[in-house]
Amino acid sequence: MTFKTIVVRLDTGIHAAVRLDAAVALAERFDAHLRGVYSEFTLDPRFYYQADSVHRYNKSLVEVFRERRERVEHLFRERLALTKLAHDWLASEMTEGPSIIHFARCADLTIVGQHDPNEPDAYLADRFPESTVMGAGGPVLVWPRERASSPLDGTAVIAWDGSREAARAAFDALAFLRRAKRVNIVTVRADGNPSLGDGRAASDLARNLIRHAVHVNVIELSVRREADVETALTSYLDSASARLLVMGAFHHGRVRETLLGGFTRAALREAVLPVVMSN
Repeated sequence: MTFKTIVVRLDTGIHAAVRLDAAVALAERFDAHLRGVYSEFTLDPRFYYQADSVHRYNKSLVEVFRERRERVEHLFRERLALTKLAHDWLASEMTEGPSIIHFARCADLTIVGQHDPNEPDAYLADRFPESTVMGAGGPVLVWPRERASSPLDGTAVIAWDGSREAARAAFDALAFLRRAKRVNIVTVRADGNPSLGDGRAASDLARNLIRHAVHVNVIELSVRREADVETALTSYLDSASARLLVMGAFHHGRVRETLLGGFTRAALREAVLPVVMSN
């Protein structure tokens, strides 16, 4: 398995260049076509209309949006000019949520950026990564805000609980796993909820991955309470010097995850390494 079409979502955020560099490096390793998609939440100009100056306000906003888009397109084309990669550029501005999902559904891998609450327009993009993961229909690589090591050629960790979403993520990430030096399938057992970890299924998954030439270990962690799972996984990722986390997303259902938090949301917002998610 490999990735032949990679989509990277680009915007005017301060982390776009880092994300683009990561996408280029992966496209080069996989000999993939790289599609840059400018996907920005754009405010409808009608919100700025005034009865005595409709045209002035409308023209001003249109010009601002055009300049923003062109600035990002220049970044993309300038960076790709230094490579031999097949690539194309698409601009998709919408006033109704993320517009990258259509392109994500026709790609092997979609790369989005981690939400940064400190960016000036952060409130407009709140929960954008979550919406993309839920709607893409395939693997989404969430790149951290800061520069990170390549997710290839190092240790990859599969967060495993036996769920459908975790299984989907593991096999969606097979191209990454086959290029990792080692893959650790990590289950977590809580005293109050033994079903959180599924060691038997983890062993079955390991045997399957071995048949795909993946170097696999099964690791079982124990915690006293379900609330400690996030801390245990985060600590393990750090101690293992992991370069990639592979996990299913929102397997308890979106409403429960939204209300209770959970490791999905923590990984989307705070992970310091690339995360492959599938739903």
